[in-house]
Amino acid sequence: MQLLRVETPLGLFALLWALAATLHHLEGQPLAGLPLYPFAILLFLYPERLWAMMSFACAHAALLSLDLPAAANHSVLALLVNGCLLIGGMQVLQRASPEAQGRQLWERVRGPLQATVAIVYVFAVFHKLNTSFFDPDVSCATDQIDKMFALHGFPEPPVPLSAFAFPIALTVIVEAAIAVCLLWPRCTHWGARLGLLFHTGLGWAQFFDFATVVFALYLFCLPWDGIQQASARIPRWAGVCFVSCFVLLCVTSVVFHGIRQSPVIVEWPAWSLQAETLICLCWTGMVWPILLPIFGKGAVRRSDGRWTGATLAWLIPLLAVGNGATSYLGLKTVANYSMFSNLRTEGGQTNHLLMPAGRFFLADYQNDLARVTFVDGVPPERWPFWVHLAGGARWVRRNARWLSEVPDARVPFVEVRRTLQLWRDVGFTHVSILYERQEIGYAVADAFGDPALMRSLTFWERKLMAFRAVQDDGEASACRW
Repeated sequence: MQLLRVETPLGLFALLWALAATLHHLEGQPLAGLPLYPFAILLFLYPERLWAMMSFACAHAALLSLDLPAAANHSVLALLVNGCLLIGGMQVLQRASPEAQGRQLWERVRGPLQATVAIVYVFAVFHKLNTSFFDPDVSCATDQIDKMFALHGFPEPPVPLSAFAFPIALTVIVEAAIAVCLLWPRCTHWGARLGLLFHTGLGWAQFFDFATVVFALYLFCLPWDGIQQASARIPRWAGVCFVSCFVLLCVTSVVFHGIRQSPVIVEWPAWSLQAETLICLCWTGMVWPILLPIFGKGAVRRSDGRWTGATLAWLIPLLAVGNGATSYLGLKTVANYSMFSNLRTEGGQTNHLLMPAGRFFLADYQNDLARVTFVDGVPPERWPFWVHLAGGARWVRRNARWLSEVPDARVPFVEVRRTLQLWRDVGFTHVSILYERQEIGYAVADAFGDPALMRSLTFWERKLMAFRAVQDDGEASACRW
């Protein structure tokens, strides 16, 4: 590990944390990560330096905040973690000697980060306890396997995967088992190893950035001294393999996703080699040689301050709880760990097996649905600087994924307003829309001049609340991000 300059568990976390941030952009939009790459390189070069980690956490949090409110779930998790690191880091910089800063930071954030990881797993499992997730015809568990065949250039399987229900139960059982094992000191390493295997499989469905975030956070569930001892088992060639695979991954992403805008490397009649396949191979070659020895059985079994943490840092898991519960509070349905869960809570109906429909709603956003049959806008010739910084046209599309289901998309009306007001702010010159709300049809030729659509949104509605499209009543809830 000398090549990677990693000496302590905190340095190993820093290495994985910088990797996770770069992979988020290299997955499909390598040029959008240009503002962050210098800070990531700095952390790669100085993973043991607190100033490098704090600089990276600030830059990473700033860039992630641009993705709100429709950020990826691992981006929301990363935003919370960066906040925790900054809270702990500021206290350590003021009170600890340079030699003790790394261990002090670890102790100040370890408990809150462990709790946050457990909370995300609990909500991920709880959200999946619905009738649609256990329906093989629409379940995200089978849908993602279908996606893997297409992603890696394979033809469709001869037998529909909906005929096999085992991935559905397996997903729920494995995620629950990971959470239990990570919280049970005697089984922590089993939880980390099970998570390594499970999330590597998900990584090959193009979620390797999410997997790397989770792997980095697993370290805080293990004892510092145990990680130090296990590091001696990492093979010497792991550093060379990490650097080589990372360079190949970057080149592949930039060439096929950034320049050619096509993922196909070589195409044969029965199978095609995709850029995603090569990227996933490189990613696996980077993380497995390092993490497999670390997640093995630790020599140190005692607890070394497992739930230690700065008082203010415990605000982070509380925010994680609030964010995870928003579907049942009527506040939002995106970026609250309900990814690929088939959950529905809108329109006075729910498919959840335990939570009654609307019982705990704090607001009526999810019950005020609109059916959009047509929407058309004229984008600006050039995006504003901050939109380019966030990812350009791809960022604009990601912030309104429900538009992919127009015509006939049902979506909370506040999401329609948020989308159109976002378009106005980024420079769209004209938007027209046809929609139905409360059984009344509206044909709006100039959406920017319509008082109902342009009624001002609060900061919380603009930056923290986003909603998915909704199935028609009586239909199973389809798999959505």
